[in-house]
Amino acid sequence: MKQQHKAKTYTLRTVFIIAFFFFSPALFAQNEIPIENGEEYNAIKVKPFLDTLHKQNDYVIAFRVVLPSSRGSKPNYFILTHRGQSFQGFKYTGELEKLILPDQSLELIWKNLVQNELFSMKDEKELSNFCPKKYHVYNSYSYEFTLISKSRIKTLSYYYPEHYDEACFGMPERKKIINSVSVIDLLALKD
Repeated sequence: MKQQHKAKTYTLRTVFIIAFFFFSPALFAQNEIPIENGEEYNAIKVKPFLDTLHKQNDYVIAFRVVLPSSRGSKPNYFILTHRGQSFQGFKYTGELEKLILPDQSLELIWKNLVQNELFSMKDEKELSNFCPKKYHVYNSYSYEFTLISKSRIKTLSYYYPEHYDEACFGMPERKKIINSVSVIDLLALKD
C-alpha cells in the first residue's frame, strides 16, 4: 500500500514538473504586451538616450508635452522603463537623470498606461475627427508618447486633447490620453 502511494506521489510530482516546463512560458508570455499599430524598432530613428534605455530594458515609455514654441528649446521628457518586474523613472532635459520615485508610483503609472490601452491605441492622425471648424484651435500643445518594446516602436500624439474632448464629439482615445497624463502628473511630475 505504501509503495502504491509513493508511486502515485512520484507520478503526480513528475506530471507537475513537466506541466510547469511546458506551460510556464505561456504564463510568462502573457506578461508581454505587444505594441500594435507601430513599426519595427530602428535605432537610427530614435534619440540616442532612448536607444540607450531600449538596450537595457524590456519597455521604454517616453512622455512629453510638445509646445508650438518648443522648437530649438531643451527637450523635457518623463521616461518610464520596465524590465522584468522592476520599474525606473527618468527625466531628460538634455541629460538623463534618474528620478527617486516610490516603486508603487512607477508600477501604478505602468498599470494605468496598460489599462488605458496605449499599447494598442492608434495615433490621433489615424482616427476620424468630426469636429466643426468653429472649434478648431491653432498653436496649442500636444501630448506625445513614444512606446518602445524590444522589437517595436510607436508614437502617439494628441493635439490639445482636453479642449477637443470637451468641444467635439467624445473620442475614447482622447480620454485615455488625458487620464494617462493626469496619472503621470500626479505620481511623477508633481512638485
